[in-house]
Amino acid sequence: MDAVQNMYSHFSRVASRYRQVRTTDIEPIAFIGETLRGLPEVTAADVGCGDGRYNLLLFRHLNNLHLTCIDINEYMLEEVLDYLTSHGITNFRTIKAHVDDIPLKDNSMDCILTFNAIHHFDFVKFIEKSDKVIKENGTIFIYTRLKSQNARSIWGQYFPLFSERETRLYELYEMEQWIQSVGSLRLEIAKPFKYKRNTTIEQLVEKVKARHYSTFSLYEKDELDEALKTFQENIRRRFQDTNQIEWFDENILLVLKPK
Repeated sequence: MDAVQNMYSHFSRVASRYRQVRTTDIEPIAFIGETLRGLPEVTAADVGCGDGRYNLLLFRHLNNLHLTCIDINEYMLEEVLDYLTSHGITNFRTIKAHVDDIPLKDNSMDCILTFNAIHHFDFVKFIEKSDKVIKENGTIFIYTRLKSQNARSIWGQYFPLFSERETRLYELYEMEQWIQSVGSLRLEIAKPFKYKRNTTIEQLVEKVKARHYSTFSLYEKDELDEALKTFQENIRRRFQDTNQIEWFDENILLVLKPK
């Protein structure tokens, strides 16, 4: 199975429980809302929307939002539809499409957003296409983890080979170079976020078993089982109370604008 098919299968398996096993951060949504507060209405597209866990927050923070939810996985799009509809939201549409062929008209969107998905894309192709789609003063928002941030996470520090297996993440300097290479875009803001987490060893184990990060799908089953055992040993050695495990997660939000 090639990498693309492996990721498709992974997200198909986890679609129905994805919101339960992933942490959704409100801080970047609040920041985006503040950035766009001058717009009386917002026409936006979330590329790689997944199950819509960030989309509900967008509706709560953006004025008169018209949202297009785009993903390659139809199971995730079914979750988006059910999730937003169940909260009384109708001002959206879902589109199944690959990021290389986003079916949006040029100069049609106030903003393009993507949350924890850019590592599944060709970065340059994504921003080139987004640059065409956004309006003259539009904005591209990219929320992601840097490779170094991933290495400092609880998984990067204590889960065997986690950082080595996760080769899809970028560093800020790489993304800055790619943005400069496009020529028509500039990086306006690179805003870091840091979150204090608190959980139990049992909840961490459950996250691994539920494949809450797609990184875990890069392990063979026996290999993942063995790594999970070692991870639990590492956690017990490092944390005196495994019912009060604390660490920090880090992310970054890139805000791109036309030159």
